[in-house]
This record gives sequence, structure tokens and C-alpha cells, in this order.
Amino acid sequence: MTYLIFELSGDMAMWRNPFESMGSYSCLGPSPANLAGLLGAAMGMASPRSQGAATDWKALKQLDKNGLPWPVSPELLKWEEDNDYQVACRWQGGFPRRIPWNVNGCKEIGKGENLRLQQQVIDRPLYQVVVRLEASAAAATAGALQRPAFPLYLGASFCPAVVKQIRISDELPSGGNWAQFKKTAWGEVTPLSRHVINANETCERIHSDGYWLYPTPDFPGEIQTDPLIKGYCRLEKKDE
Repeated sequence: MTYLIFELSGDMAMWRNPFESMGSYSCLGPSPANLAGLLGAAMGMASPRSQGAATDWKALKQLDKNGLPWPVSPELLKWEEDNDYQVACRWQGGFPRRIPWNVNGCKEIGKGENLRLQQQVIDRPLYQVVVRLEASAAAATAGALQRPAFPLYLGASFCPAVVKQIRISDELPSGGNWAQFKKTAWGEVTPLSRHVINANETCERIHSDGYWLYPTPDFPGEIQTDPLIKGYCRLEKKDE
């Protein structure tokens, strides 16, 4: 196995918390699902409902009936499983700072009313990301990050992503402070959201079963021998 390593940054980031109804307060860093989505966009793996997809509308209609109005790209789910997608991420932006980024939103679909969304985004985010892959897959993914098929974002489409320092190594980068899985946590936590690779059976697109704790200068992290975690999951099929 080899490690694909890259730096992820931008002017601001908006990593929405799925447990917050308005999704207005950004988590400090991305979840494994967020990072998988970014890799999928770079490789041209479009969601069936996106503009870049060659959609099988009959199959999509069945997904709608199953309760998956916005499914994840089947290509991306297959890539995650075939490559046993393992990922680590750490915050490298110093002391975190959030700034207001307020926009008009839709209060109710079908009505002309607007709702002012009081958002708090991450200012000047900087992360280091590591993905463990076979050498050929690492090389192909690195090439995609250098020439992404679709625009890359830090969570929201108003937050363009910058990917730099792309390299492949046989060793993990030195240093600690990697995001760490916790069942319960406080501080700068991100829900551990992962793609469900059998979503068509379970009717659940993303599953969160804990937290990813991002260490900061105020709260340094624990030393981890292996900070990578599995970035996808397979759930038990729901009883009919």
C-alpha cells in the first residue's frame, strides 16, 4: 500500500453538520464522506442527479421511491469499496476562526419567501489529507487531483477548494494531530459521516456513527500509530 498525500485549502469552508437543522455553523474539518465526494468530483464521478451525469432516469425513479432523492455516484461507491477507501485528515490552519457569511435561502419550496441564513464559515482553512491506496490507484487519483474533472469545493459551492502539494509516499507524513474517531467528544468535532455503499438496499445514503475530533493548538490530539479510518460502511438491510 502507498499513501496519497495532499494539502487542501481555500478562502473559506462550510462543512455542514447533518445533525444541525439549519446547517449554518461549519464543522472545523471535512468528514470521510466529504473527502470521498471531493475525490469523486476530481475523478469525474457525478451524482446521478447532477448536471455532469449520464443518468438512467428509470433507475433514478426507483431510488426516489426508496427514499434516496440525491444518491451518491455509483462509480464513487464502487471505487470506495474496491480500493478499501481509508483516509486521515488534520487541521493545519493554526487557531480556528469562523466568520459570518449570510445568504438568502428558500424558506419553503413553491413559495416566494426568503429566509436569511446566518452562517458561520471557517476562515482560511488548511488541511493535510492522506488516502491509503494501491500504487496504481494512488497514481490515478493524484492525476485527477492535478486536473479535476469537476470543480472542487470545501463543503459548499461558494467555497472553492485549492489542492496543492500532491505526492505519493510509502510512509505517513511525520507529526501528529490527526483527526481521531470518538464515540462521544467535545471541542472541534465533525460527525463521522461515511457513504453507505449498499444505499439502494438500506435507503440510507450517509451514515454517522460517532465523531471525528480535530485537534487544534488549544486542544492537541492524542498520538496515533495509525490515524487512517475506513471512509465507507455497509449497513444491514432494513426489514421490509
